[in-house]
Amino acid sequence: MRGGKAILGVTLALCATSLAAAPASAQQARERPAPRANTSMPTANMPEGSIPLTLPEAVFLALRSNRAIRSQYLQRVADRFSLRVAEATFDPRFGVTGGVTRSRSNGTNLTQATLGPVVNIAAPTGAQFQFGWLGVQSNTRGQSPSGQGRATFQVIQPLLAGGGVDFAMAPVRIARIQEENSKLQLKSLVADQITQTITGYRTLLQAQEQLRIATEALRRARELASVNQALFAAGRLAQVELIQAETSIAQQELQLVGARNQHEAARLALLTLLAVNQNQRIWAVERPAAESARVNPQRALAVAAANQPDYLRTLLAVEVNRINLDVARNQRLWDVSLVAGTGWAAQRADLARTLGALAEVRNDFNIGLQFNIPLGQIAREQPEVNATIALRQSELAIEQARDRLRQAVEDVVRNIDTLRRQAELARRARELAGQQLEAELVKLQAGRSSNFQVVSFQGSLQSAESAELSAVIAYANALTQLDQVLGTTLETWRISLND
Repeated sequence: MRGGKAILGVTLALCATSLAAAPASAQQARERPAPRANTSMPTANMPEGSIPLTLPEAVFLALRSNRAIRSQYLQRVADRFSLRVAEATFDPRFGVTGGVTRSRSNGTNLTQATLGPVVNIAAPTGAQFQFGWLGVQSNTRGQSPSGQGRATFQVIQPLLAGGGVDFAMAPVRIARIQEENSKLQLKSLVADQITQTITGYRTLLQAQEQLRIATEALRRARELASVNQALFAAGRLAQVELIQAETSIAQQELQLVGARNQHEAARLALLTLLAVNQNQRIWAVERPAAESARVNPQRALAVAAANQPDYLRTLLAVEVNRINLDVARNQRLWDVSLVAGTGWAAQRADLARTLGALAEVRNDFNIGLQFNIPLGQIAREQPEVNATIALRQSELAIEQARDRLRQAVEDVVRNIDTLRRQAELARRARELAGQQLEAELVKLQAGRSSNFQVVSFQGSLQSAESAELSAVIAYANALTQLDQVLGTTLETWRISLND
C-alpha cells in the first residue's frame, strides 16, 4: 500500500509539471476570462495517509489513463491508415505474376516458365494506364528452347460515366472528410471525459465538505449538550431540556454516517474515471468556490457554431452526401470510353534475348471508342434517388442540430445566471444563519432563549451550509458545462491532442 501511494504521488507530480499553474479560460463568449472554479485550500482537514489531489492533476490523470480515450486513440491508427490508403489512389501499382509448370503429352516432356510484371496507374481524370510485359520460356525435350515476349501499353479514358476529376477524386475527398470527422469524434470524447472528471472531482469535493459540515454540526450539538449540563447543574435549566440536546446529537451522528458513505462512493467513482487503483485514499484539496462570470448569448452561439464537435460533424455529413450524389449522377451516364494502346512482340531462342529484340521490332497500335448504353433499366436510378434523399435528410439534420445547439447554449447561459444568483443568495443565507445562531447562543447563556430554539437554529445553519455548498458546486459545474456546449473544453484547459 505504501509503495502504491508513492507511485501515485510521482504520477501526480509529473502531471502537475505538464500543466500550467491554473487552467486558463479560452471562452470567447465571456465578457472577461472566467476565474478558476476552485482555489487551493490547506490540507489540515485531510485524513492521515491520504494523497492530496488537485483538479488539474485529476484531469491529466484521466487523460493519461482513461480507457475510453486510449481506445479511441487506437481507432485513430486505423482511421489514419484508411486516409493513407485513399491518398495512395493515384500512386503506381506494381504487380508480378508468373509460374513454372512441367507437363508430359504423348511422351514429350515440356517445361514452361512465365513471368509477367504489370504497372497500373490511375489518373485524377478517371483514366487508367496499364503497362505490362509477358514472357514465356518453353523447353521441350528434344527440341530447341523457345522464348516469347510481349510488351503492351494501354490507356482507357472514360468520357461520361466514370470520367472527370470530381468522380475520380470523390473517394479521396470523402476519406479526408472522414479524417476530420474522426478528429472531431476524438475531441468530443476527450472533452466528455474531462467534463466527467471535473464533475466527479467536484462530487468528491462536495462529499468531503458535507462530511465536514456534518462533523461541525455534531461538534456544535455536543457543545450545546455540555452547556446544557452546566446550566442544569447551576439550576438554570430543567432536566427535560437535556433530552432535546441528546436527540440532536443522535440525529447528527446519523447524518455523519450517511456523509461518510457518500464520500466513499464519490471517491470510488472518481478513481474509476481516473483508472487508478481503487485502494488509493485520495483527498480533493480544492476549495469549493466560483467567482462571478457573465456570458454573452450571441457570442456564445457563434463560438459554439464554430467549435462544437457534434454540430461540425453534422456539417461534414452533408458534404459527404453531396459527393455521393455527384457520384450517383455520374454513374447514370452512358459508358463511353476512349481506348488506345500499343504493343511489341518478339520470339527468340530464349526469354532473355526477347528483351533486346523488343526494341527492334515494329510496334502494333490501336485506338478506338467503346460504349455501353443501357436501355430501360430503372435500377440505375436507385443510387441517385437514395443519394438525393440522404442529402435532403442531412440538410434537415443540420437545421435540427442548429436548433438544438441554440437551445443548449441558451439553456446553459440562463442556468449560469440563475445559479450564480442562487449561489450569492445561499452565501448570504448561510451568513445570516450563523449570525442568528450566535445571537441565540448568547441569549441562551442569559436565560432568554430555550434549548429548542438553539437546536432549531443549529439545524438551520447546517441546512444553509449544505445549500450554499450545493449552489456553488452547481454553478461551477454550469461553467464547465458551458465549455462543453461551446466546444472549448480543450482550449480552456490548454490541451492539444497528440495525433
